[in-house]
Amino acid sequence: MRLVAAALVAVTALIALEDSGPASLLRHAYLVPVLAAALRFGVVGGGLASAAAMLLSAPVVLPEIERSGLTTEAIEGLVTFAVLGLVGVLSGVLRGRLGRHRRRYEILVTIQRTLADEAPLDLSLARLRAALADRLRVDEIALVACDGERLAVAGGARVADRSLVARVLATGEPVFVSDAGARGRARRAFATPLMSRGRAVGVLAVERTGEISVGERVALEAVGAHVGVALENARLVSCQRRFAAELEERVTAARRELEELDRAKSAFVAIASHELRTPLTALQGFSEILALRRLPPEEVTRLAEVMRREARRLGRIVSDLLDLSRIERGLEPALCRVPLEIEPTIEATVDLFRQGTATHLITTECEPSLPLVAADPDALERVLTNLISNAIKYSPTGSSVRVGARALAGAVAIEVADAGRGIPTEALQRVFEPYYRVPDAAGVAHGTGIGLAVVKALVEAHGGTVRVDSTPTIGTRVTVVLPAPSGPFLDTPRRSRVG
Repeated sequence: MRLVAAALVAVTALIALEDSGPASLLRHAYLVPVLAAALRFGVVGGGLASAAAMLLSAPVVLPEIERSGLTTEAIEGLVTFAVLGLVGVLSGVLRGRLGRHRRRYEILVTIQRTLADEAPLDLSLARLRAALADRLRVDEIALVACDGERLAVAGGARVADRSLVARVLATGEPVFVSDAGARGRARRAFATPLMSRGRAVGVLAVERTGEISVGERVALEAVGAHVGVALENARLVSCQRRFAAELEERVTAARRELEELDRAKSAFVAIASHELRTPLTALQGFSEILALRRLPPEEVTRLAEVMRREARRLGRIVSDLLDLSRIERGLEPALCRVPLEIEPTIEATVDLFRQGTATHLITTECEPSLPLVAADPDALERVLTNLISNAIKYSPTGSSVRVGARALAGAVAIEVADAGRGIPTEALQRVFEPYYRVPDAAGVAHGTGIGLAVVKALVEAHGGTVRVDSTPTIGTRVTVVLPAPSGPFLDTPRRSRVG
C-alpha cells in the first residue's frame, strides 16, 4: 500500500509541476495506482486508493470551479473523479470475485486429487476433510458419507439421532444454525448435503466462531454438490476397476480352461484311439483264428466269449462317444423309460464283471422290496458299467467293490464304493467335466475321461442326481438317485441313439 501512496503523490507532484490545471492529461495517471490497489487489496484497497486520488486532485479541480464555474476543464476534472471511483470499486469487486472463483477452483482440484486414489471410504474422507480444512477457513469441519447401510464419518465418532447432520441426511436440505455455541461469541454452524443423482449420499458440516455469510453458504452448497459427485465418481471408478480386474481374471481363467480343454481333447483322441484299438485288435485276432484254424468246441466257446466281451466293450465306448456328442450340442441323451426293477439290473451287470475279472471282489447289497423306477434299461446298465469299471480301475488289486441300492422317499439310491486311493478335494468339482481326468490318475489306469460325464448326463436325463464322495487313501463312493414315481409310468418312445 505504501507503493500505491507513493505513486499517487508522484502523480500529484507531476500535475502541480506541469501547472496545466484540471485539464492536465497527467490526471489519467491516477488510474494506474488505483487499479493496482484494487487488484492487490480488493474493494477496500481500490476504494481507498480512488478516494486518496480524488482528495489529492481536489486542490486542482475545486479552485477552478470557484473561479470560473463549471468550465470544460472543471467538468473533465469531475469526470476524472467519477472514473477513479468506479475503477477502484469495480476493479476491487472483480478482483474479489476472481479470488472466490480461484478458491473454488482450488477446492474442486483438491477434491478431485484427494478422491482420485483408490482407497477405503473412511481413509478418503479423512484425507478430504484435512484438505478442505485448509481451504474453507472454518473452525470445525465434518464429513459423513453413506457406505451401503453404514455411515462413514470423518471429524467425529458417529452421527447422533437428532443432530444437525442427521436432519440433513433425512431431508436432503441444507440447514443453518445461527448460534451453535453454549456461551461467548456466537458460533455458527452450517450443514449441506452431498448430492449425487438427485439424492443425498452424505453431509458436509462446518462450524465457525463468527458469521457465515449467505455467499459462503451458497459456496459451501456448491462444494457439497461437487464432493457428492466426486464420491460417486470415485465409487464408479472403483467399481469399474474391480469389474475390469474381475473380467481380466475371468478371461484369463477362461483362456486357461480352453487351453486345458484343448489339451484334454488332444489327449482324449489319443486315449480313445487306444481304447478303440484294443477291442478291435482282439476281435480281429480271434476272428482270424476262428476263420483259419480248426479248434476244439470248448476253445471256440472260450474265444467267442472273449469276442463277445470285447464287442460289448467296444459298443459301450461308441455309445459313450455318441452321448458325449449330444451333450456337447446341448441335447439330452435318447431314452426309452419303462418300469424297471433295480436289483436284477445290478446283479446282471455285476455278473458280467465277475466273469471278466478275478482281480477284485465285487459284492452287492440291495434292500428288499425296492420300488420300481422309470428308467431306460440300456442307459441304466451303462451307468452301472461305467461306475463299476471305474471302481475296479482305480482301486488296488484284491480290494473289494461294493454295489448297493436302498429306498428313499420317492426315489432309489444306487451306490458304488471302492477302496481306492480316493480323489483330491480340489478335483471333486471337476470329475463330471468331459475329458477331465484327475491329474494323478493318468498313470494308474487308462481311460477316456468321458465316463462320468456320460453318467451325469444319463442320470439327469432320468430326472435324478449323482454325487461323488471321496476320502484320500480310504476310497470313493458314487451315489446315483433315481426317482421312483408312485403313479403310473409313462413310456417314452424309443429314439435312435445315433446323433
